[in-house]
Amino acid sequence: MKRFLLGIGLLGVSLTVAILTARAVGIAAEEPSQEELEAGLWRDGKAVFSDWKLLDLFIPEQYARGYRPEQPVHYSHRLHVEQLKIECQYCHSGVNKSSYATVPSLETCMGCHKVVKQVTGATGESPEIKKLQEAWDAGKPIEWVPVNNLPEHVQFNHQRHVKAGVGCQNCHGQVQKMEVVERVSSLKMGFCVSCHRENGASIDCGVCHY
Repeated sequence: MKRFLLGIGLLGVSLTVAILTARAVGIAAEEPSQEELEAGLWRDGKAVFSDWKLLDLFIPEQYARGYRPEQPVHYSHRLHVEQLKIECQYCHSGVNKSSYATVPSLETCMGCHKVVKQVTGATGESPEIKKLQEAWDAGKPIEWVPVNNLPEHVQFNHQRHVKAGVGCQNCHGQVQKMEVVERVSSLKMGFCVSCHRENGASIDCGVCHY
């Protein structure tokens, strides 16, 4: 009986994977424009109207717009979110219940990739999925590189913002369209303060600096 139930469970997983994979077939592979990636940003991602991207040349790279570090494993939000319709909270499980959105653990990745070994339209095992398997076998985590960094003296609570109705795209742009995640908003103080003022939220220093 246990073997029968296990077989039914594995069949269900296989069918789900097949359906999700089928959804991705035939979807255009054209890269979205920068305007498309920045759509929906609060105040166009600027601290003030004169906050031009050129000014980011004078600040640390990790705080500049356009920052897109190479990750240890290539992960396409475009494939997983836009095409396969995986919810943001599946990987970023803390976004609506803690200060941090949280970066997905290897266990989360392997929940699917113990079964899914091949990218849609490709032949053979994906070298990126193989990296996950190798890390899993070695008992090592994937050391993802943060993209939307804030200075250490700034605190941002994801839970409060999500519950207030702030969408991921308001601060991070159209992440679901990104093949490689990049920082598209300045996330500077003026960017945050202007949103708080216009939406009736506190602008007391202690709200973000504590």
